[in-house]
Amino acid sequence: GTLWWLCSPGGPGIPSAVTSADVERAEQEFRRAQQRDPDAAELLLTLAENLARRGRVAVAVECVERIPVLDQRSGLRSRLLLAQYCLRLNQAFRAERAVSELLSAVGESGVGDDRGAAAVQVRTARELLVFLLSLQFRFEERQLALRELRQGGLLEPLLTKQLYFPSLLAWRTPQQNERLQQFLKESPQDARLVAAHGRYLLGAGAVEEARQLLDGAVAMSPGNLGVLSAALECRFEEQDLAGFRDLLAVCPEYAEGEPWLLTQMRAEAAALQGDWSGSAVYFELLLAADDTNALYCQGLARAYGQLGQQDKRLQLQQRALQLAELRLTLGEAELKNPGALRAASQSAFALGLTAAAEDLEQLAQAGERALRSGQERQR
Repeated sequence: GTLWWLCSPGGPGIPSAVTSADVERAEQEFRRAQQRDPDAAELLLTLAENLARRGRVAVAVECVERIPVLDQRSGLRSRLLLAQYCLRLNQAFRAERAVSELLSAVGESGVGDDRGAAAVQVRTARELLVFLLSLQFRFEERQLALRELRQGGLLEPLLTKQLYFPSLLAWRTPQQNERLQQFLKESPQDARLVAAHGRYLLGAGAVEEARQLLDGAVAMSPGNLGVLSAALECRFEEQDLAGFRDLLAVCPEYAEGEPWLLTQMRAEAAALQGDWSGSAVYFELLLAADDTNALYCQGLARAYGQLGQQDKRLQLQQRALQLAELRLTLGEAELKNPGALRAASQSAFALGLTAAAEDLEQLAQAGERALRSGQERQR
């Protein structure tokens, strides 16, 4: 009955690459595990898992895409599997879209309050989203995902550091670039991926190559503010001030929620024009969004200095130095090094970052418990 419904005119259908043996194997596996026949969505889900285990990931994607996201039993899991399979195929855009569909369905159905399997799937999906946004340097969007994750409980050390110190961690690593290259090979016309690669090259000093990539990304997606921001940054770094001003002129007026990098470029543009009050306003907005960014502190200190507010300038310069010291500690702050976690917690507390300090202290205690447990097992 299930197979007939799948293949009927009103059913979702089975991918042409799926054989009758594939279907029979999936049905038998489901019956053994659940002691009942699968419905259509459950059969497609089991098919997908079987196919993926045997390396037929592209066909598995076709299976899970046929499952309605609001299906009560299989909808959320289908989108989580779709995202994971797309990552295996290096399809970043499709993976992010699958996560977005899952999270939208959660908002519509309210399953996010469930403490069972649905909650685990939602948490895993948000972690995948954090990974994708990190890879593309979309930090302001990543903050929203991290805050949602934190509402579900204490985060692991890396996610905790990303949440509270988004700009203090190394974010242009060779490993990230290698993964980015894999995504780009599959989707060379994805403007956001191209822009991310351009920013990586800019950080590595390959300015001319970065400029070519970023100009190409703007041509692909001229209305994407994240892409425009990256192109502005490149012009600013290479001191092409005429090109910088021309590109900034085509950007819309400031709006809350715009990319942090775009706001930073507005602050720098105001400084170039001698509008130190305007520059200060933009840097203040940036620090309200990310109060642990040393560059923002330095930029605002520079503006305050020009405005004659020397006490504020000195305070911000001191904070920038403290953040630079904290950055060194954060690199070693892992569960296997609870001492570094506690040192980072104390530094965060000294900077007035109470929530960060409390979470880091909890992680330090968890690390100490894990070390004691390991030592006891060795006795």
